[in-house]
Amino acid sequence: MYRIIVLAIICVACNTNGNHRQSPSADPLLPFFKQRVNPLLQNLETAAAKKILDSLLPYIKEKDNYIDMCSWLRCMAVVYQLENKLDSARWYVDRSLQLALEKDTTQRQILAGKIQTADIMGDQHSLDSAVRYGREAYFMAQKIDTPGLPLICLKLYNIYEKIGDLPMQKKYLFEGLKRSTSPKHKTVFAANISEYYEKVNQVDSALIFFQTLMKDTSFSNPYYNAVRYENLGTLLSKKGYLKEGLAYQLKGMQISRELDELSARSYYNIAATYLKLGQYLKDEHLLDTALSLASHEKNWALQKQIWRAKAANLTLQRKPWQASAAKDSAFSYYDKEVDSSAIGRARELEAKYSLLEKDLQIKSLALSNQESERTRERQRNAIVQIICSVVVLGIYLYWVWRKKQYKMSIREDNLRQQLLGGQIKSHFLYNSVDGLLELIENGNTRSAVNFIQRLTQLLRLSLENARQPFVSLKNELDALASYLTLQQVLSGNQFDFHIEVEGLADQRAILIPPMLLQPITENAILHGFAGQQEKGQINILIQKDHKALHCVIDDNGRGFQVAGNQSQKRSLSTLINKERLEILSRQTRTHAKLKIIDKKETTGKAGVRVELIVPYQSPVIKKNGKRVESQQQF
Repeated sequence: MYRIIVLAIICVACNTNGNHRQSPSADPLLPFFKQRVNPLLQNLETAAAKKILDSLLPYIKEKDNYIDMCSWLRCMAVVYQLENKLDSARWYVDRSLQLALEKDTTQRQILAGKIQTADIMGDQHSLDSAVRYGREAYFMAQKIDTPGLPLICLKLYNIYEKIGDLPMQKKYLFEGLKRSTSPKHKTVFAANISEYYEKVNQVDSALIFFQTLMKDTSFSNPYYNAVRYENLGTLLSKKGYLKEGLAYQLKGMQISRELDELSARSYYNIAATYLKLGQYLKDEHLLDTALSLASHEKNWALQKQIWRAKAANLTLQRKPWQASAAKDSAFSYYDKEVDSSAIGRARELEAKYSLLEKDLQIKSLALSNQESERTRERQRNAIVQIICSVVVLGIYLYWVWRKKQYKMSIREDNLRQQLLGGQIKSHFLYNSVDGLLELIENGNTRSAVNFIQRLTQLLRLSLENARQPFVSLKNELDALASYLTLQQVLSGNQFDFHIEVEGLADQRAILIPPMLLQPITENAILHGFAGQQEKGQINILIQKDHKALHCVIDDNGRGFQVAGNQSQKRSLSTLINKERLEILSRQTRTHAKLKIIDKKETTGKAGVRVELIVPYQSPVIKKNGKRVESQQQF
């Protein structure tokens, strides 16, 4: 039974690839491994198997196919595993697994490498690592290779058996039996389940299990039948059903003999049944055969049990001297078993230190990989820094471009502001010349001369203001007062005006666009007071409101009930002023506003009230304390 388990492990471990679909061009060697190499390994002919494998190596290297190379490496690992050279076996399976990790995209070669690694590490008693590899293979097989799960369950059972974890042994034995479709696999699990029940002293459960298996006719494999009969017979014998048990044992032995698979354990179990039946001679004969096979197998523990059974048989036959000699032999084999265990422990210790050395090599490789990873990380960081630098540079260049565009926009607005101011001045000059012609036509020469003198003064002041986009509030109000005085002369003192400034001690510290208030007063004079019997009045109030001036121009004229042509003239000047204020608002980033109110609609009185919110700026103060009107644009 034990021999069947071992051979099943070897066969499937070498042929994991052969049991799955591979690329047609990738596996011409796999049938060769299965047909020529596996039978040699099953018969423990490791030297012959190694010779064939060595002869294949040049061809495999020339072919350069990773599937064939992985299979070859795993077969070599099995050779050394059977020869109990576990370090060499581990070296070959590690190479196979590393190659699979590098090149295998199907993950089937990786799965096969992990299964065999778990098996070898279990033999080396590196049980923690064996469990880890076995569990990884288990979860991989659930995804890509469910037919291979019975083998993995068997590996995990063997590992947990070494650990001594009975519940996990049971779990994987019954799962493996349930998933098995191969008669040989099912035979292996049935035999191990029988051993498990014996270990936990549940003979009744084992008996029920094998009686159930006897009803399973889905498998006709002779190995499976031999195991079922032999185990069922042994269990019945232990329960006292000697004749029934013996019948099953003999039936199983007959099948095993035909398969040339008789083992010392089989003879020993049947001999125990004959001893219970009192057939001492048959018992003694079978024990001799069992002893011969156990000696060939070098199974010291079983030989000790056989000699003790022979001593019991001779004692029952009343042959004390032979019985005593048999006991001596049992003690001698006990010493051999102890020596063998000591040798095994020494070899395990040697293997442990060899593994330690290999672990150090693996750690060194891991450190090298870590250093490579750090180098790659530094390269990635450098690339990220370069990208960030390019992005920052791009943002900076975009900001410079935007700033340049903004300055050009401000310059355009400034030029446009001056142009609109020029339009206002042209409008004023047109009206002034028109008024001067009227004086001359009426023969009022003295008034015309005085008017020209005042106009000259006003133009000189206007030209000074026109040199700058912004002028002081004082200059602007002086020019406005001169203008209104001229208009009084032109209209024959038809109106009076009053200018009041509140909360502004230094009018030179306030800069506003020139000729902003004059068009509004001009509208009041020309369109509001024209044809009016009552004397007109213009009141101008200027107050400071945060970063702007609040200007109110109030008149008592006729309001908006004027002729169409006059309305068009008023709309033109109003439109120009609104556009100037919009530009000023963009330049200063402060809200500017022009609001015209017909007083008749709000208070019932005649006239128009114009309210302006005019942003202002302050002049630049030089180091010597001299104040200069600002050229800076907002």
